[in-house]
Amino acid sequence: MVMAQMEKVVLLNALVTSSRIPLTIKTQPVGLGDVKYYMEGKEILSYIGHEATASLLTQLLGKPIPSNRAMYEPKPNEKAVVVRLKKRLEKPEDIKNVKEEDCEFIVVEYLNY
Repeated sequence: MVMAQMEKVVLLNALVTSSRIPLTIKTQPVGLGDVKYYMEGKEILSYIGHEATASLLTQLLGKPIPSNRAMYEPKPNEKAVVVRLKKRLEKPEDIKNVKEEDCEFIVVEYLNY
């Protein structure tokens, strides 16, 4: 999976599938450093719906990540980065205690079925 060719980086907090068109999905776990590298010079499209999570990503990625509750509808040949917490938070305010090692980053490539 070649992520360096991406013109835009779509950020998601969960894997998104499509009910409109059949897609094949490839995934690849990556590190935070990889995500930062691939974001350089790219348009960032955030579909991170929770403000505290967007703030956490702003801190971790060193770039402003806005919250956005819009629905993402993947299309063939698009790529995204899923940012996922490894554990469930007891209370929403616990997000302020989340660190890099509490997150996992997964590149998702949407392909024709």
